[in-house]
Amino acid sequence: MLKAKGPVGFWSDHRYDRDLRPHGPWRTYYPASVRQVAGRERYRHGRLVGTSRFYGANGVLERKEVYVRAAAGLMRITYYHPNGRIWRTGQARIVAEPDGSHFYWFGDWPVYSAAGKAEKLEHYEAGKLVSVRPAAAPPTLRPK
Repeated sequence: MLKAKGPVGFWSDHRYDRDLRPHGPWRTYYPASVRQVAGRERYRHGRLVGTSRFYGANGVLERKEVYVRAAAGLMRITYYHPNGRIWRTGQARIVAEPDGSHFYWFGDWPVYSAAGKAEKLEHYEAGKLVSVRPAAAPPTLRPK
């Protein structure tokens, strides 16, 4: 579905370090249109850093991931409604295990309506939904 190029001779759309690990800004594109960006990410010696943004085929921001610099694999994720308002936000982790990498949510994830009103608070442990509580009237969120 998405297209990402590897090194082509001495030149590439993306940068690599000496050990051929991704390094610097990366963009992925939808195959139907080379001009439509699917994602913008930044790597530092093979590790995702900073803020990554992922867009739908219509160009609307769907998800934003902010990577924690001190802890490898730890990130804060925000998902958006099609109208640009926040849908849900929380923490996630990628853990390398002998049987492969595992991605899971953890902690409290507030969920908002398309109008920006808090609906509920979901709590996850190791990627499994543990509890759901009604929202306790936090402030209404505005789109960026």
